[in-house]
Amino acid sequence: MTIKVTQPWPPADSTAGAPAPHVEHLLAPNPSSWTYEGTNSYVIGHGGSSLIVDPGVPDDDHLQTLMRMSLAGDRTPMAVLLTHDHPDHSDGAREVAGVLGVPVLCLSPRFADELPADGAVLDVDGLDVHVLHTPGHSDDSLCFWMPSTGALLTGDTLLGARSAGVMGRLGELLRSVEMLRALTADRDAIGLPGHGPAFTDVAASATRVIGVRTRRIDQVRGYLADGDASLASLSARVYPDVTGTRAKFGESTVVSTLEYLAEIDGGIPDPLREQVSAEIAEYYVERSRRHREEAAARAASH
Repeated sequence: MTIKVTQPWPPADSTAGAPAPHVEHLLAPNPSSWTYEGTNSYVIGHGGSSLIVDPGVPDDDHLQTLMRMSLAGDRTPMAVLLTHDHPDHSDGAREVAGVLGVPVLCLSPRFADELPADGAVLDVDGLDVHVLHTPGHSDDSLCFWMPSTGALLTGDTLLGARSAGVMGRLGELLRSVEMLRALTADRDAIGLPGHGPAFTDVAASATRVIGVRTRRIDQVRGYLADGDASLASLSARVYPDVTGTRAKFGESTVVSTLEYLAEIDGGIPDPLREQVSAEIAEYYVERSRRHREEAAARAASH
C-alpha cells in the first residue's frame, strides 16, 4: 500500500482534518515567522479512547475544538502528549489536561505528570502508539510512531521540506534523525510534523536534514579556520538571509554546531577555543534572560 497525502494545505481556519488513519489535525491560530502557518495539533483516536498531541497556544476556541474532537464518538481521552515544551506547542497543555482530568506525558520538567520511557507503547484501545526519544531540536523532543498505519508524529524534529532550528545538541539531533530514517526506510510512512503539511518522503526528509546539518558543520569549520570565532559574525555568514526574530533561530543552530565541533579533536582550532567558549557562555546567559522575560510576559497575558 502506498500512503498518499490527502489533506489540503493550508487547511481552512478552525477546520479539523484527517491526515492519516486514526489521526485528526487542527491548526492552531498562531502563524508567525517561527511557526509558519501555525502549530499543528493532533488527536489520535481509536475505539473508545483518544490522545491529544501538542495543544498549542491557549486560545479558547482552539482548545475547546480539540477537546470536542477528543471526546467525539463517546471516546475517553487518556492523556495530553507533548512533542516538546516550546510554548507554541505546550502552552495550552495544562488547561486541556485540567479540564479533561488527564495527565500530561512528556519529557519537560515544566509540564510532565508522567515521563514516558523511550520505546514505551501507549495502548489506545488496541492502537499501539510508540514513544520515541528524539532529542536535538530540543533536549526533550519526542516523536510518536504508529507502525500499524505508518503514521509518525515528528514534532519539530522533521518538518518535511522545511527546516527547524537546533535548540538542543546537534550530535543528538543527527542520531535522532538517523534513527527515524532507519525506521521508515523500507516501508510506507507518513510524517505528521509540528508545522507545515504532512509528507510521505519521511526517510528522504531525514536524509535532507542530515545533509543540511553536515554542510553547516563544514561551513562553520571553514570560517573558524579563517580565524572567525565571533558568534554574531558566524551567524550572519551562515544565515545571511535570516533576519528579525528568526535571527535567534540561526544563532542557536550556530551555537549547537560550535558545541558539536568542540567535542571533536581539531574541530575548533586551539587558538580560538577560549574565545568560542566565552561566546557560547555569553549566548546562554542572554538566552536565559530572554526566556525569563518571555515567560513573565506569557504569564501576565493569561
